[in-house]
Formats: sequence, structure tokens, C-alpha cells
Amino acid sequence: MRQLDAINDLVQQRIGVDQPDTAERLLQAVLETLAERDLGGAHASFAAELPPAYGQILNNPDRTSREEFSDEEFVRRVAERADIPLQQSKTWARAALSALVENVPALERERFVTALPDDLVGYTEWTF
Repeated sequence: MRQLDAINDLVQQRIGVDQPDTAERLLQAVLETLAERDLGGAHASFAAELPPAYGQILNNPDRTSREEFSDEEFVRRVAERADIPLQQSKTWARAALSALVENVPALERERFVTALPDDLVGYTEWTF
């Protein structure tokens, strides 16, 4: 539970919103969108390092096929799921994905980031 709270708190801080529900909705939107993305099998090992609630979203057993899509489509899907403006989604998606990545062991972080397409790698780093 501590890891889940730490991730949620970090997302709240990065998006400048003191509302756990907003951060949770954003994290869920990012994880659901990542679950749709073909990452060459990297979902399972990354999900295993996340809090169980987040790992289950990423490792969605109902998702039998995964697809490739651009970072623009990633941002669009996150915006739609989180019910936030598209312009805001770019920064907020980065806030959530970087918080998730930072809260797993370094080796798994490296494996996961390597599995991401080049246009999504930047979303794993918080540089604001």
C-alpha cells in the first residue's frame, strides 16, 4: 500500500492537484492505455513490480491482442480515459508514467523503458 500511496502522491505533486481521485484516475488511464500497446511482452515483468492494483490493470487478462500506436495516440487515449483536455494530457501522462517507472527497481525500469517505442521513452522522465 505504501508504494501505491507514494506513486499517487508523486502524481498529485507533479500535476499540481491535491486530489487523490484525480491522480488515481490518471494513473488508471495511463495503465489501461499501456495495456493496449504492444511492448513485446514487457507488460508482465513491469506489472509484477507495481502495486497489485496497478499491475492488474496493466496485465489485463481480457486484452488478448495489443497494438502499435504513436505517442500522439497514447496522449489522446489517456485524455479520453481521464476526461482531461488533450493539451493537458501530454504533461499529465508524462507525470503519471514517469512516477510509475521511478517506483520500480532499476533493472526492471531499464527493461521496460527499452521495450517502449522511441516516441514514448520521453514520457518516462520528469523534467519539469
